Amino acid sequence: MGPVTTDASLLQSFRTEWASLRVKPLNVLLEGSCRATNAALSILQPPVRDSIVWSPTSAFDVPSHEVRTLILKNVAGLRTADQTRLLAWIDRNGSGTQIISTSEHPLFAAVTLGVFEETLYYRLNVILLRIEPVNASALYAD
Repeated sequence: MGPVTTDASLLQSFRTEWASLRVKPLNVLLEGSCRATNAALSILQPPVRDSIVWSPTSAFDVPSHEVRTLILKNVAGLRTADQTRLLAWIDRNGSGTQIISTSEHPLFAAVTLGVFEETLYYRLNVILLRIEPVNASALYAD
């Protein structure tokens, strides 16, 4: 059996990439039932003062200033004009903003149907988490 070798440059590259992930906010798209995504959102939502939450029950308006976290509940409910304004805001101001979005249905299906902006989908979908409903009794099964 030969000696185990480690590629020091590969390890250093990994450390650098990992450090950048901790500094740069990554956008997260949560797909699943409203209840499941709200539960996940409560865990992911950073405890910051400077966050804005939007849901389809309120009129959408892009933030007037840079915020640390923008939370978009049921993002599939954004009208086409609002999608365009959000994408323009992200291009102008959103580099330091983490966007956490939720959708009750697979958002890519809306892209393929032409009802959701493809570029916006990829901006929001840096990390995709599909949240499946958990049967409480399954947690305690032997």
